[in-house]
Amino acid sequence: MKAWGRVLALPARLEWRRTDNLVRLAIFLAVLAVAGVAFLFSARIPLTQVGYLGVALASLVASAGFIVPVPALGAVCATSTFLNPLFVGLVAGTSESAGELTGYFLGYSGRAVIQETRMYQRLESWMRRRGWLLLFLVSLVPNPVFDLIGIAAGALRYPLWSFLAVVWVGKVLKFVGIAYACAYSIAWFTRIYGV
Repeated sequence: MKAWGRVLALPARLEWRRTDNLVRLAIFLAVLAVAGVAFLFSARIPLTQVGYLGVALASLVASAGFIVPVPALGAVCATSTFLNPLFVGLVAGTSESAGELTGYFLGYSGRAVIQETRMYQRLESWMRRRGWLLLFLVSLVPNPVFDLIGIAAGALRYPLWSFLAVVWVGKVLKFVGIAYACAYSIAWFTRIYGV
């Protein structure tokens, strides 16, 4: 637990000219802005008017924030009942893939500290053997472990475009499946119960 505290802690004097510090700041400000906008407009805009932008914001905030609980799966399920499920899945998968860059860049910039943990050493061996398969399988299933694997991928300097491509395919397949399952199950439910 001490190692994670050192990763998340800021140094005594922050060097703003370093690229990794600028990336951290940009990601933090983007997540903060998206969360703020979503919070301010959540009560004023009904779900039917949120549409694809709401799905994108919910997915981005859910994957980019380690602490902020945002129900991205619920947003995808709810909007797929009145929007095209294929497009809902594509938007949610793309947004969540972009949000996973926070963990990747956290690992990329804090490699020396993370290497000390036992969990990292186990993930490192898996990533070195079959990183693309691990990334694909973990992004295909909704789970909280993806952040750790994203951090390990960044710390191992896994190629950024390969990371994004594999994660994007897994996340899009996951969300398209969830969107279609919700759309058809709700239609089936309303037919049976006449709601």
